[in-house]
Amino acid sequence: MSVGSVRVELSERSYDVRVGDGALGDSAGALRRLAERGATRVFVVRDTGVPGVHLDTVLDGARGCGLEPTVAEVTPSESVKSLGTYHELLESIAGSGHTRSDPVVALGGGIVGDLGGFVAASYLRGVPVVQCPTTLLAMVDASVGGKTGFNLSVGDRLLKNYVGAFHQPVMVCADVGVLGSLGDRYLRSGLAECIKHACIARTAGHEDLVEWTREHVGRAGDRDIGVLTELVRRNVALKASIVALDEREDPSAKAGGRMLLNLGHTFGHAIETIGSLTPTGDPADAPLHHGEAIGLGLIAAFAAAESMGMVDSELTGSVRSMIEDAGLPVCVVGLPEDGELVARMRRDKKSSGGSLRLVLPDGEGSCVIVNEAPESAAIAGICAIRG
Repeated sequence: MSVGSVRVELSERSYDVRVGDGALGDSAGALRRLAERGATRVFVVRDTGVPGVHLDTVLDGARGCGLEPTVAEVTPSESVKSLGTYHELLESIAGSGHTRSDPVVALGGGIVGDLGGFVAASYLRGVPVVQCPTTLLAMVDASVGGKTGFNLSVGDRLLKNYVGAFHQPVMVCADVGVLGSLGDRYLRSGLAECIKHACIARTAGHEDLVEWTREHVGRAGDRDIGVLTELVRRNVALKASIVALDEREDPSAKAGGRMLLNLGHTFGHAIETIGSLTPTGDPADAPLHHGEAIGLGLIAAFAAAESMGMVDSELTGSVRSMIEDAGLPVCVVGLPEDGELVARMRRDKKSSGGSLRLVLPDGEGSCVIVNEAPESAAIAGICAIRG
């Protein structure tokens, strides 16, 4: 199956997202162009869960361009996505003799992409980065759009993505072939972001994505390579169109801009950082994965909107069915009391002045930003996912 491109149009910061089986090898082309402009080294941030054969593809491509590689490894977790890990990576890249002409390659899931991207954004005030996502979630979401950074720990609270910068890559290589080594739970987590995209698709001008996702989400979970390729291509195209109109998540962006991509995230982030939560009731399955939390957050968002009269129960049930078809949990065991969860939602970085700012559906494939959502709606959402 051939590798194709989706263009992210951002004037002088425009870049291609290469999508298909074998796209990882295209990283060599990006590195070659950087070598022609004076690069002599490359700093590779590698997710330790990525098989060695994929690392070899990147290293062979780099050496073929005359670049000397240095590899730093990160075993990803939300607690590792921290100031301490960022500092270690900075020490490693500085020790390698990396200059402003030399690129970073982020090879792994979203945590590695965020950390590697922020190292590239901040080291020497900015060096090029090539994003090579190896999870479905990272391919359709984290690697596209230039968001980078890490979490912040304050007391006993983990604040998701509170430190970061916008730093667009020079290329993204979304190789669906690498998903063959991805665990089932991680693959399903990526499907949650795809369902989220379907839920905002009409607002973003991608009306056909709603029905396509409904029809194909189950086959994507079965690892049909053709379906996965088309899934990634369609979802990257949607995100690229939103990023092109609103690169830096401007609060005043027309029709909500990038803020729409946070559908389900205020609920999801509130529960994701509670390390004891499990989708099955088995403590061995804790904590929730990011995509699991977002899937639950989608159900909560639709239930909240239903309580406000914005959508009907039929649409809420349809989204819940898509999440079930993807093999994702629809409720979670061990949630704290409603008041604690609402307080967590008020502390979300997208909130303003302590008010509940929620992205909520107002129709099939259509969403709006509700700047001061009533607490009762948030509680209705929480009740919908309480196991």
